[in-house]
Amino acid sequence: MRGERTCIFVNGIWKSGNHLIYSAMNELGIEGPFGGIAAHLLFGRGKQIKRLIRGSANGIDVGLETEARVRPAYIHRTLRRLRGRIVGGHAAYSPELIAILRDERARMILIRRDPRDMLISFADWVCGRPDYFMHPDFVGLSREHRVARLLHGGVGAGYRQRPFAEVLARAEGWLTAGDDVLNVAFEDLIGPQGGGTHARQTSVLLAVSKHLGLVMPRDPGLAERIYGGSLTFNKGRSQRWRELDSADLQSEIAECLAPQLGRWGYGKN
Repeated sequence: MRGERTCIFVNGIWKSGNHLIYSAMNELGIEGPFGGIAAHLLFGRGKQIKRLIRGSANGIDVGLETEARVRPAYIHRTLRRLRGRIVGGHAAYSPELIAILRDERARMILIRRDPRDMLISFADWVCGRPDYFMHPDFVGLSREHRVARLLHGGVGAGYRQRPFAEVLARAEGWLTAGDDVLNVAFEDLIGPQGGGTHARQTSVLLAVSKHLGLVMPRDPGLAERIYGGSLTFNKGRSQRWRELDSADLQSEIAECLAPQLGRWGYGKN
């Protein structure tokens, strides 16, 4: 990035499209993602060791889906260790976290997506990921019950799962954090393969390149190569929530999330 050795923090609610941004930046010659700032820092395999090394009762709650208080010093070390590379994140907004990112001169990108589609995509993803700490509480449920569980929250094995409206509220601060956080819409980045347009996709790639201080290469195949191809990529399309079999569940989703859809840029849809 023109000689500046700083990490790039790519943040989004789960299934918002982080891996599309990673793929785009990989095509621009940037390695990653590495590390990560999310609830999984304290959950999943090796939970006790993770909490001993990273956790603190007085730490920053970076968790979206559940509480996860991480030591500021650990976040500082991660950002410094990964200078010049991508650090992924599914992190809640807080003044403390963004202050650390700014102190480390991180380049920040937020990827957002229609919250209703994130809900469906995550419900489809979670039952196929035994390495994810919430998996045991979802694997035996039907698709509609998984969606409803994510929507309303609940008590899991060793954690309290926040309702999805609360998840949105905890991430909302990234939308208005400032000009140093590039706001990218999933629906603009997916391009024709995911139901978008080539023009919108190219515009996003130009904005990402500019934000990182890079020159976008003259490569007509670049935009097409970023779509799909990751382990967590799952039917990257818009309007997936309308494909639910239950009209009642569609209505419930719309009602529960209505207050926040406009703030995330999806109020007219």
